[in-house]
Amino acid sequence: MRPTKFFPFAHTALHNLFHPPVTTDYPFAPAQYPERMRGHVEITIEDCISCGLCARSCPPGALTVDRAARSWTINRFDCVQCGNCVQVCPKKCLRILPGYTPPDTAKHSETFTRPAPPPAASPAPAAGGHPVNDPARCVYCTLCAKKCPQQAIAVDRAAKTWRLDPDACIGCGVCAASCPKKCLTMGGA
Repeated sequence: MRPTKFFPFAHTALHNLFHPPVTTDYPFAPAQYPERMRGHVEITIEDCISCGLCARSCPPGALTVDRAARSWTINRFDCVQCGNCVQVCPKKCLRILPGYTPPDTAKHSETFTRPAPPPAASPAPAAGGHPVNDPARCVYCTLCAKKCPQQAIAVDRAAKTWRLDPDACIGCGVCAASCPKKCLTMGGA
């Protein structure tokens, strides 16, 4: 018989004896993440305006936005790190950070709550104000009304009217960004 049949792992044992280990020193050295790693979703809750676009664009439904409670909740177990929420966020308060979420034995969700606004003498415009329409440039295409996450805009093409519900408007600016004629500007109270 050949000697390799008697010692099938001799080659591997000798190779490992004279070469450095292939594994990383994880607890002692920081982990090196691959370049295209998906990572995990993080939020800067102070910048969030609770528009709900992230929750509506989440394919598995891992996000929940409660405008009344000023909270944003993510179920880490259901999140697939697709990045849709990061792309649609009008205030860019969501981002994907490299790294893994810590393992856990139970399925749970994380809730972030926005701090209450400081009391003001007069009501301040919400997150950049409300949209103001320039009727001379508006073509009443209804795109702003379709894109509004809160259905705060009503457009009647036949009557050539544009109406805003200021109580429903959250000032996210999605309508102004989607206007093809750029006749909407943010800043009205």
